[in-house]
Amino acid sequence: MQSQLKFVTESLDTVKKMCDHQKTSKKGFVAFSARTSKQLTSTAASIKVVFGHIVTNIGKAYNSATGIFTAPSDGVYVFAWTILTNPKKYFDSELVVNGIPKLYNAANALNGGGSYESSGCTGVMELKTGDKVWIRKVSSSGNFLRERWCSFSGWKLL
Repeated sequence: MQSQLKFVTESLDTVKKMCDHQKTSKKGFVAFSARTSKQLTSTAASIKVVFGHIVTNIGKAYNSATGIFTAPSDGVYVFAWTILTNPKKYFDSELVVNGIPKLYNAANALNGGGSYESSGCTGVMELKTGDKVWIRKVSSSGNFLRERWCSFSGWKLL
């Protein structure tokens, strides 16, 4: 009987530790995913792309009004974005960290007949608390960025 009681007590301690770990494992977790909420048609250079419809925003680090992700803590982050452009149009973009371009993406449907063009890019960045990350248009043509079909996501890896 005493061995059974010891087994049950040890099992309960293990379950309690697992529950405590699950409670704290989300602490500091950061992840967001957002998509465009309207079509972007400006031909001005170097404009920020605002992904205005939030799908997920754990940690509240992405601002859908400005299109800026602000790192809440030091760490390694993964970012990914996809762009869909209209037929016979193009859209070149870059991932910017604190004003400095880090990664590039090009969706070019100029020679694709009547088809849309989609492109994506994923990268890993080491960030410090307060670093700002966004997607910026480099160049484009006319009515180019499709509403609802473009996305920007990020999450803290370490």
